[in-house]
Amino acid sequence: MYFSMQELTRIYMVAIIGAGISGLTLAFHLQERNIPYILLEEQNRIGGYIKTEVTEEYTLDVGPNSILADDEVRDFFKTVGIDNELVEANPVSKDRYIFRAGSYQVLPDSPPKLLKSNFFSFKTKLSIIGEFFRRSEKIEEETLAHFITRRFNKEVSDYVLNPFVAGIYAGNPEKLLVKLTFPFLQELENNNGSVLKGMVKSGGGSRRTSYNFKKGMATLPATIAQHLKNLQLNTKVEQVQYENNHYTISAFSNGQPLTYTCTHLVVATPAYAAAPLLEVIAPEVARTLKQVEYPPMALVHSIYSKEQTNVQLNGFGGLNPKVENKFAAGSIWTSSVFARRVPEDKILLTSFVGGSQYYEHYHKDDNYIRNTLSQEFQKDLGFQAPPVLQRIHRWEKAIPQYDLKLQAVYSAIEKLQIKGLHFCAGWYKGISLSDCIKNAKKLAKNISDTKDIHS
Repeated sequence: MYFSMQELTRIYMVAIIGAGISGLTLAFHLQERNIPYILLEEQNRIGGYIKTEVTEEYTLDVGPNSILADDEVRDFFKTVGIDNELVEANPVSKDRYIFRAGSYQVLPDSPPKLLKSNFFSFKTKLSIIGEFFRRSEKIEEETLAHFITRRFNKEVSDYVLNPFVAGIYAGNPEKLLVKLTFPFLQELENNNGSVLKGMVKSGGGSRRTSYNFKKGMATLPATIAQHLKNLQLNTKVEQVQYENNHYTISAFSNGQPLTYTCTHLVVATPAYAAAPLLEVIAPEVARTLKQVEYPPMALVHSIYSKEQTNVQLNGFGGLNPKVENKFAAGSIWTSSVFARRVPEDKILLTSFVGGSQYYEHYHKDDNYIRNTLSQEFQKDLGFQAPPVLQRIHRWEKAIPQYDLKLQAVYSAIEKLQIKGLHFCAGWYKGISLSDCIKNAKKLAKNISDTKDIHS
């Protein structure tokens, strides 16, 4: 839908730049609150990093492979009318496997299992128990690796923290800040004197379940977009200016210049795309946004025939600690986690090659990646035949790193003096899809609560 300059200056409007999951969800909630808005997207598709390739036989997510949802997120699914499309993860997915000593071993998920298992050394088991009594400390800009090593020990950091951080953030726990990535860990220590003691008191928090959708993750943004009245694709924002409490947005759509005026501007793009938008109105924020690291990641789908492999994969997937010197950061055993991703006689694995700890692996050519992964699967999982299909999708800029560079962005944003400028994206206070959905809902309420939006 196109709006003339006269129409846009006649009403107070929210302009959202970027139609990823954050921008889409925000627009949906603003529309529910009858707040006039326009959602601008440079590309001819919505969803950002969420993308699914569907064929007659396969459903392959080439971005996020699932969403971990609690009651609030499940309520959102119902509101947009997508709850009947949900596919809950199979029960076997509760088991996470870590590569250690030449094979994948299930990670104990409870204290009794931990004490009985051989996953950790006896010394580490004692150290984990000792965390209940370890003195608490407050350390500024503490990294995840330092925190976990301090509270537990290096073995826990190497074989639990490292592979999970590589899988979630494509990151390096030696650089990521605990207060930005997993702030609840600091809160548990600060409030209870012990991480484990705090977990026991909290009872583990609210139940969260992993979901996908019948036709893949792209169903989520597509369904939200169907509700939106003011979504405009193929619109590239060239410049943003701020004067007299109003933002003026200069853009091009299909070669035609367009101008929008609003009182609230929401930047819902990746950090590297947000930087040029803010050079005029918030130069310091723009400068810091340019420094945010997005390591590259290759997502590889490998499909095997069950008849040729005779391999049973009963778990969410296998993660590879950096100290084990594997090629991939890990793999999701997708066909074990979600039904109907591939035919019943096939096995699907979704592997991650690259990230901040594996830059050099990402830059190998496609054939090298395919062959190396196949060799690892043959050796580590017992596959006896090559895959019937392998597909590689490369993300040159995959996941924002929650490190000191991103902390500098937050500090610059806190110093902003202009009104009505908001941020709602994966780099801002939560990278998970659930975080993005919740943050967008909260921002919609905050904007609605301001007086000028209703004037």
